[in-house]
Amino acid sequence: MSLQNIEILSVVMNLIFLYLYIQENKFGWLCGIVGSLLGAYIVYCVNLYSEMGLYLFYAVMGAFAFVVWQVKDGENFVIRRIKPQMIILTIITGIVLSLGLGYRMSSTDAEKPFWDAISTVFGVIATFLEIYKYYVAWSFWVVINVYSTFLYFSTELYFYAGQGVLYTIMSVYGLLAWKKKINSV
Repeated sequence: MSLQNIEILSVVMNLIFLYLYIQENKFGWLCGIVGSLLGAYIVYCVNLYSEMGLYLFYAVMGAFAFVVWQVKDGENFVIRRIKPQMIILTIITGIVLSLGLGYRMSSTDAEKPFWDAISTVFGVIATFLEIYKYYVAWSFWVVINVYSTFLYFSTELYFYAGQGVLYTIMSVYGLLAWKKKINSV
């Protein structure tokens, strides 16, 4: 199978994941695992090593999230808000960690070590927020997806860049859909 075909399959699995996540369907996490493992291979092939680590992290976290959602399914597992101070602290922490990871990756043959590190660190942060259904995760994902679209386009991963555009649109939709749900409680 060509790298381009693997990229297409990964995009399809990732889009199914995101659609099911918006619907709060735990089975989306399984699609996300497959899409993430394929994605790890793809970004490794184009020397985006931080991004590869991120995709492997997504696969592991997808398994973790599936278990969390399975266990909490019977409980009152609802969309939650987070305090503004915590959001600011999270962003500052993400910037500091991005600089550290970018510096570490600059000693490798990584393609864009600092740019790659930003999407990686904030992707990790947003993943934890989404696993526990924090509404703010959608805002993080909108920004990350716009940013990643340009990163993928610049490394000629055009299907992933297209996925970034679709992810951005779907993340805005998720933000609005979850806002309705959180406001109706």
